[in-house]
Amino acid sequence: MPEASPVDESPPGGSWFLRDVLWPFALSRLLLAGVAWFGTQVSASWSYPFPEAARRGWAFVPLAALDAFGRWDSHWYLSVAQGGYALRGPLASVQSNVAFFPLYPWLVRAALAVLPPSLRGPGSAYLAALVVSNACALSALALLGGLARRATGSRQAASRAILYLVAFPTGFVLSCAYPESLFLLLAVASVWAARSGRFAWAGALGLLCAMTRPAGVAVAVAIAWLAFEPAEPAAVPLRRRARRACWALAPALGLALHAALLWRFTGDPLALLHAQAPWGRALAAPWRTVLAPRDFHPWLGPLEAACLAGSAALALWLLRERRTRALGVYALAALAPVALSGTLLSATRFAGVLFPSFVALGVLGRRPAVDRGLLLSFSFAQAVLFLFWSRFFWVA
Repeated sequence: MPEASPVDESPPGGSWFLRDVLWPFALSRLLLAGVAWFGTQVSASWSYPFPEAARRGWAFVPLAALDAFGRWDSHWYLSVAQGGYALRGPLASVQSNVAFFPLYPWLVRAALAVLPPSLRGPGSAYLAALVVSNACALSALALLGGLARRATGSRQAASRAILYLVAFPTGFVLSCAYPESLFLLLAVASVWAARSGRFAWAGALGLLCAMTRPAGVAVAVAIAWLAFEPAEPAAVPLRRRARRACWALAPALGLALHAALLWRFTGDPLALLHAQAPWGRALAAPWRTVLAPRDFHPWLGPLEAACLAGSAALALWLLRERRTRALGVYALAALAPVALSGTLLSATRFAGVLFPSFVALGVLGRRPAVDRGLLLSFSFAQAVLFLFWSRFFWVA
């Protein structure tokens, strides 16, 4: 990656936003709606954990183009948004919404509270979740464009990074009633703030990120790295860099606050870990997760393993250059929760919001053959996965 002259760090806007963010995002969602409509011709999965939804053909609203974005964990997140945490049995053996982090459902609840009571129908919480997710997705993509421009010195690479993320096989999850788009927004914003020298903001955003998903705490590594690796090391005294690095503790504080919330609710000081057990997640050596993962899906398992390996390879590639090294360090840290969980379950979805990977792909895509290959393979895989997702099959 050749060094380039610094570019403007301000978030992209105006025609750039319309051309490189809004247009590809809107077009992809329109095409996904068509896939969902076509998917109504396919039989629904018999293994969906909410069988009544599968039998009638929709989970939250009867319009297929909208309902297709609410599957699987959407039910859990909306249950937290509407009724808070609730135990259904022994924490370590029975699935419950205690396993899900709170910030996204809190935002959905806040969005729902804005609506007048007359509009709070059965599907209103779900529609509020879609508004939150898509607003966060558009904001995250815009910020990613600016961060990628700064890291690579290339507007073209930044545009490709956005396009690849939207087209990624699990890119549709950014519009689902899931916290992925919120996590992406907070992670990008936190790293952006740290790169800009606004470490207090980076820490605050990192705290929120850690209350969105377990991998959010990995932002702390990027904050600490950037605190000790300023653009001009000689111009920043070591003591000042150490003070900046203290903001890297904020994401850990966010995770601790969530753990304390669950402890207070369940009475179990390790509720944060025990709640993951019914989903097959437990601490394991990374080599065990890769070589002998629990709940290895016969069809999706190879894709999940490929995403984990590909993300790690792209993270290592980013370490080659100083300007992208912090992104590579963050990506490796964000992969740690998956590598230590003992299962590859959902690794494809987690890779879909690991934004440094797409910055790297944006650079590699400068070759036309690579660009076309990525777009065609990603888009085809997303259409196939979303088709099955819309029919209540597990894909991410």
